[in-house]
Amino acid sequence: MAIVRTIHGDVDPSTLGVVNAHDHLIRVGAGEVYIDPDHLLDDEDKAVEEAGYFVDASKRFAPTATIVDMCPASSGRGVLKLKRVVERVPDLQVIQATGFHQQKVYLEWRQSWVNQYTVNEIADLLIADIVEGVDANDYMGPLVKRTDVRAGVIKWATAYGKITDWEVKTGKAVAIASKETGAPVNTHVTAGTCGPEQARFLIEQGVAPEKIAIGHIQRNWDPWIQEQITKLGAYVELDGTNRIKYVPDNARVNLLKVLGEKGYGKQILLGTDSGKASYQKAYGSVSGIDYDPAVFCPRLIDDEGFDPDYVQDLLVNNAATFFAFEPLAD
Repeated sequence: MAIVRTIHGDVDPSTLGVVNAHDHLIRVGAGEVYIDPDHLLDDEDKAVEEAGYFVDASKRFAPTATIVDMCPASSGRGVLKLKRVVERVPDLQVIQATGFHQQKVYLEWRQSWVNQYTVNEIADLLIADIVEGVDANDYMGPLVKRTDVRAGVIKWATAYGKITDWEVKTGKAVAIASKETGAPVNTHVTAGTCGPEQARFLIEQGVAPEKIAIGHIQRNWDPWIQEQITKLGAYVELDGTNRIKYVPDNARVNLLKVLGEKGYGKQILLGTDSGKASYQKAYGSVSGIDYDPAVFCPRLIDDEGFDPDYVQDLLVNNAATFFAFEPLAD
């Protein structure tokens, strides 16, 4: 029977409600915070506030809500803090990621454990996150202390315009972990590059296309690029809503129209990726993690003429399908 693995255990996919397929509630440190301190999200009270906005906005579309926290291994996961946050927000579930960010956020990557371990050894650590429990020390080592929080999705990320040798190695480990556990892979592309290449790489490594979602791919606004991914049977994950420093939201509206007209509406996930303090309401922003159910999807229905059933797929149904898996290694 298919389940979704959340921070508080395995649940029926139908209980997820509105899903933000890529976001960040807690990040306690590590390389990305070193590069830009705006990525630090270590305040539990603010995380509770931010998650509450998301749940409240989601009530128009479903009685519950789920956030996929896409902070992967050795990237600032604070799973015990995150678990406490979820316990304080009624009607909220959270899926915790394992896997890897892109090479550059690991700073002195030459001495990282990824460089020192074999692909199979790396895969074993990812598998343990999924079937045993995420390390309380986030694999910052050397000691590993398993928690009762099990990961329910695997992240893989690549650089701008290329997949480095380090990222090929992590990608192979991610693929093994997905095949051994059944868990889906949700990726990060940098500035819209390497999306089709990521999908083809994972498929060549034996990951089922329907277990793959290519994240942030809306940063390449060419519908043809999106179609190269969906034609393979994989999902596209569109996020960054209200990030008008890149492009206004009408570009995302048009992209959803084109993909829907081409018949790919059930292969689309939505997220906001509000992974900086300056992107969240609780820290003072005018928009935040709630933007899709609060602003963007009401706009699609009320002002853009979208079929409400299509919007329900985007917010609820597609994610319930994608994040569900048959546990293979428990």
